[in-house]
Amino acid sequence: MELVMEIARKTVRANEIAIFWLGQAGFLIKDDRGRTVTIDPYLTDCCERAFGFKRLSPKLISPSELETDVLVSTHEHLDHFDVDAIPILMANGRTKFIGSPTSVGKCAEMGIAEDRLTALSEGDTLDLGWVKLTAVYADHGDLAPDAIGVLVSINGVLIYYTGDTAYRPEKMSSAIAARPDIIILPINGAYGNLDAREAAYLVRDTGAKYAIPCHYWTFAVHGGNPQEFDDIMKAEVPGCRAIFLRQGEAFSYKGA
Repeated sequence: MELVMEIARKTVRANEIAIFWLGQAGFLIKDDRGRTVTIDPYLTDCCERAFGFKRLSPKLISPSELETDVLVSTHEHLDHFDVDAIPILMANGRTKFIGSPTSVGKCAEMGIAEDRLTALSEGDTLDLGWVKLTAVYADHGDLAPDAIGVLVSINGVLIYYTGDTAYRPEKMSSAIAARPDIIILPINGAYGNLDAREAAYLVRDTGAKYAIPCHYWTFAVHGGNPQEFDDIMKAEVPGCRAIFLRQGEAFSYKGA
């Protein structure tokens, strides 16, 4: 309940956004009118139930507490597509779900109405007026062949959420050319993801002003060393500031 209240109380001004880290690879983005986009939230213990991956970090918000205008899932892995949380998050009848084709298919199997579901593949864009979402290339290999990254344009700010991906700069040209203000990316180096050095290189490639690392400190098997990322960033990408959030903490950014 405390995090719910913090999100509600958070003041966001014109041309500004607030980004809350929900843990693992989950983020909530709030605009100046209180509208929210939530990406890849992992809110339950479904990974432990399914695979024995014990959660090491606390659950800060329950699915029944979190109401969001838009819910995004970049691929169908349970730490990004929380099968126990999604039916609850979508139960209000108004939240729109946007995700990879496989993720959308799984929502349809749950009985979620098709008019609330939008599948995005690389190059597709959905413009809701107050937020625009563009699917970009992500390489999660055979683990999730239709995984996507997402460019989120909201309140005058452009965010590149890479999703789970390997370092493939030659295929990430559209996201790199977009010159995002903020990049959010994994640093764990396991299961085909960017490691700390590759993550820093992708930050450098995009020219982002701020980088928010994620995908660490939730499961022991996933790895991830934020200190290593910080050291490499300072040496290789001194023009970008790495932002290390506590789980539940917000980062505010005002666009031009």
